Amino acid sequence: MPTNPATVRTVDCPRCGAPALSSFRFCEACGAALRDDAPPARRGTDWVSSTAPPEECPACGGTAFSPEGYCEGCGQRGPTGPDRSAYDLGLLAGVSDIGHRHQRNEDAMALGVLPGTALAVVCDGVSSSSRGDAASHAAVDAALPVLRDAVRDGAGAQKAIELSAEAARVAVAAAAGPETGNPPSCTYVAAVVTAGTVTVGWIGDSRAYWLPYGAAPVCLTTDDSLANELIAAGTPPADAYAAPHAGALVRWLGVDADDGPPKVVTIAPETPGRLIVCSDGLSRYRSAPAELAASTPPGAPLPVAHHLTKLALDAGGVDNITVVVVPYPPAQSGTTPQPDARPAEPR
Repeated sequence: MPTNPATVRTVDCPRCGAPALSSFRFCEACGAALRDDAPPARRGTDWVSSTAPPEECPACGGTAFSPEGYCEGCGQRGPTGPDRSAYDLGLLAGVSDIGHRHQRNEDAMALGVLPGTALAVVCDGVSSSSRGDAASHAAVDAALPVLRDAVRDGAGAQKAIELSAEAARVAVAAAAGPETGNPPSCTYVAAVVTAGTVTVGWIGDSRAYWLPYGAAPVCLTTDDSLANELIAAGTPPADAYAAPHAGALVRWLGVDADDGPPKVVTIAPETPGRLIVCSDGLSRYRSAPAELAASTPPGAPLPVAHHLTKLALDAGGVDNITVVVVPYPPAQSGTTPQPDARPAEPR
């Protein structure tokens, strides 16, 4: 039955004035909270994670959870993330969206800042596994604190990313609980951006793009896919990409994955630019670096992240979408990180 416009209640966003349905908790235009019952994210003074406190276990229906988010009834990781979230920590910002076709957002992100340093972790739950969202949120919640502490303690970006990935791996294994047939799994990509270097590490097919001003953009990551494994073994690229299951992952985080370290790349940019860290919900629509660069407008990190997320939604939004934007070099002045927006209500 068509909706009678006269019966639709709307409210105006207190931040930008855009109209929104009164049932919505967040403004679609700017992400500001419209009501006071928004589920909080996990955050501290210098970090934020898109993970939200669990309410009901999807496996057994239990409502009692450990402080780490595991069901006390069956041991499985509880509900983890909101459908939509947007956060701004000054040195970087990120947006995550469920997209148009998934029942839940299996992407997760965690952002952190240290003086003159931006940190980001993005994980994408493998949709063919059981509870990919449990894997991705467990991974970012474990990875970001380790990454932050290792960088702060002088471990170096590459070592910090390796330690972070191992912490994520352990957390994903724990998130499986009693699941043995098709355990939760996810991808992993992390970034450490300082005044002189950009370092990224990855396992799977979540990506990091370097978009310099006035120079050629580049994808810093190489998907851990069957096609790229065939190419590395000598198969012509055209044949590799045409092979059955060419896009299938050959590396991921999960109890059924190998225990190899992440691949890590460090660059020392000679010009300012931006690092885009994303799940394949964006890269499927702008895979080539030049295409992504052409679609990325100037501006502050959060509006750019919103723009790229909307681009993916308008192009089809067949997957969950997560976009983190990190300007380079990071701002040197002290910035008190403030989450700009919280998750938006499912529609």
